Amino acid sequence: MKYLVTGGEGFIGSKIVQRLNCESYDKKSGQDILHYANFSEALNGIAVVFHTAAKISVPESQEKPDEYYEVNVVGTDNLAQLKALNTKIIFSSSAAVYGEYDRKVAEDDNLNPESNYAQNKIDGENKISKWKGISLRYFNVYGPGQSTEYAGVISIFIKKALAGEPLIIYGEGNQSRDFVYIDDIVDANIAAMNYSGSDKIFNIGSGNSIKLIDLAKLIIKLCDSDSEIILRKTRYGDLFYSCADISKAKTELNWTPKTDLEVGLKKTIEFYK
Repeated sequence: MKYLVTGGEGFIGSKIVQRLNCESYDKKSGQDILHYANFSEALNGIAVVFHTAAKISVPESQEKPDEYYEVNVVGTDNLAQLKALNTKIIFSSSAAVYGEYDRKVAEDDNLNPESNYAQNKIDGENKISKWKGISLRYFNVYGPGQSTEYAGVISIFIKKALAGEPLIIYGEGNQSRDFVYIDDIVDANIAAMNYSGSDKIFNIGSGNSIKLIDLAKLIIKLCDSDSEIILRKTRYGDLFYSCADISKAKTELNWTPKTDLEVGLKKTIEFYK
């Protein structure tokens, strides 16, 4: 079987490419999912597409809604239309679709997108659900090699801590996040690829949450750093609490996250060192 990863040079996409030794389709290499004809040709003979290509900044999605819609929704629609009949699509969605909850969220909970980015992901899910597609709603992904440009509070904190610079938290630090290690994300994609059931949407997280203030303190400790923590005004679109109910992924996909947060942090710290 032949596999293709859109966004194959990005953080998540590149890890899938490495694991499966498969083809990459990425704008960094001049390959654009919005170029319909070229994209169609690239998909010939492909059995499974891991669709990770996306613009991912929540704040920027508010500033550039048309640009985000074009890449995240029109690009996904191109894929769905081109390979509707004979290719399986594994779509990288996001926990952002849920909006604010004060408890663990399950796949059948109501969606409350609070940013254009979150709405893009809902639209993308709807595009591929009509065909042979599965959407994986990632919670906060982290691990070696993650960019600090738009996302990845853990990678940002680690780089700052290793340099002895202040760690900045937007808000009081009591907001909680569910962090899931990159290797577990790749495992989830492969599990979805092999899944033959009828469910189309799965939460992919650790099933546990940690407050950002506690995360910052833990990273400072693991880095043996003397960095201080600075609190600043809350940013638009940031959620207070986010944690996954992963029971369906465990039952249906036979997938369970294997990497404990502290173990994953140590691996990530070693990478950035």
